[in-house]
Amino acid sequence: MEMLKKSLKKSLKKNLENKKRLSFLIMTLVLIFALNFLAFSPATVVRQINMTQSLSSAYLNNEINNILSETTNTEVVRMLPYDFSAPKNAPDKNNFYTEDGKTCYKDSTIEVTCWKEVSKINKAEVCFADVKIKHPSQFRRQWANGDYNSSKSQYPTNIFAISNGVVGMSSDFYKFRKFGVIVQYGTVICDKRSTHPRQKYLDVLVIDYNGDFKIWKDNELSEYIKKNGADDIMLSFTFGPAIVENGVPYDPSIEKTYPLGEPYMHSGRAAIGQLGKLHYLLCTYGNPGLHREDMAGIMAEKGCITAYNLDGGQSGTMVLRNKVYNKIAYMGDQRPMSDVLYFASAE
Repeated sequence: MEMLKKSLKKSLKKNLENKKRLSFLIMTLVLIFALNFLAFSPATVVRQINMTQSLSSAYLNNEINNILSETTNTEVVRMLPYDFSAPKNAPDKNNFYTEDGKTCYKDSTIEVTCWKEVSKINKAEVCFADVKIKHPSQFRRQWANGDYNSSKSQYPTNIFAISNGVVGMSSDFYKFRKFGVIVQYGTVICDKRSTHPRQKYLDVLVIDYNGDFKIWKDNELSEYIKKNGADDIMLSFTFGPAIVENGVPYDPSIEKTYPLGEPYMHSGRAAIGQLGKLHYLLCTYGNPGLHREDMAGIMAEKGCITAYNLDGGQSGTMVLRNKVYNKIAYMGDQRPMSDVLYFASAE
């Protein structure tokens, strides 16, 4: 009889433990669903940022995913905060390696492959960075002195040093113009019109909370934000023009009207493109430079669905491991600027 009682107690205890595990798993799945909703619902994300809860939400998402991975063998999907902070952790130096003459980085959340080619057009050096990330929050932007309101510029490597990024590049140097539509995580940083008669032709690169590219005309985007707010915009850049849309290089006739980027000159170039879901291509083109039409051809040839011209010339700088990766056009030295875009690990 005593043995039977012990056996019964043991059985009840085991059943109770199993129920606890099941309850914990159900609660975990509910929380994962809720957090994924937060992560991919732009309006909710922006409200979180305004309440300064983004960091805690990202931490909770990552911890729950870790637990779920351990209990169900589900792949961990980690994220970074949708705010203006830099990632807490720098890339692991042990994850950098060289393969077939290319510099690479790989961990569970990001894969980067950087390489250089000699252009067939004029023997200039062309640098590429192929980037795959697991979560849109790993596509980020950093400002000089860590503050988009800063009146001082910094070298790209100095901005990058506080970013804890794996790879990045100069972006649109928005402070140089003081006009355009610049948004970060629903916060409108700049929405100003230029007095330039052709300013209505400016293209804006908009990145949503899925990490997908879309091209807007600046006047249309400005009107949209006035009516609907900017909650659904993760990032936006104003320079342009769009050089590839739907896999097709742009019409070079736009050169006659587009006001930015020295349209009538061969120049050092910089561009970013989307190759697929959370898959991107960075490119810089050095001296003696080339026409934007040729840059469009390069990005389309590499498979970009959408590609966008960024500030080039001496501004065109690619950074890897906190060092300049490309040969900067013209003087060959870094130019102080207001901002960079970059990709970070979420480990």
